[in-house]
Amino acid sequence: MTEKPHETADVGADVIHLEGGSVERVEADLVRIHQGGANRIVANEVELRQGAAAAIEAETISGETFAALVIRGEQVSMDRSTLGVSVAQDLILTDSACGVAVTQTADVANSRVGILLAREVHGDVETLLDARGALLAGVVAGAVLGLVLAVGGMLTRRRD
Repeated sequence: MTEKPHETADVGADVIHLEGGSVERVEADLVRIHQGGANRIVANEVELRQGAAAAIEAETISGETFAALVIRGEQVSMDRSTLGVSVAQDLILTDSACGVAVTQTADVANSRVGILLAREVHGDVETLLDARGALLAGVVAGAVLGLVLAVGGMLTRRRD
């Protein structure tokens, strides 16, 4: 089934192939989007090329030159794409960026990830925080907040 909606709509079928345009919600076994977008995609397999989606939930997700806010899947593979949050069993990023990635295995090539929580990491990845860094940042932030509250409490008691 090929859809070319000009307005936002809900679409459902076994196979969805969207060329341009956008849809509100897509539900299918296989979803292919080229130069289009969707608010929410629920499928077994998703292939994305030059577009955007707010939320994607699928077993297998592959994308090229694509942007997504939230992705959840077993196998996620992105090339020259931007992700907000990715939760996956296996994550492959090539020349891409991701804000937060939670995965068992990350295969990364020339990509940036803000916060990476992974059991195994393969490849060249630039992170703002890894699991150890996130733990350390949490401990430091908690200590600083506790100190600020303690000092603030002592100052207010002196004024009384």
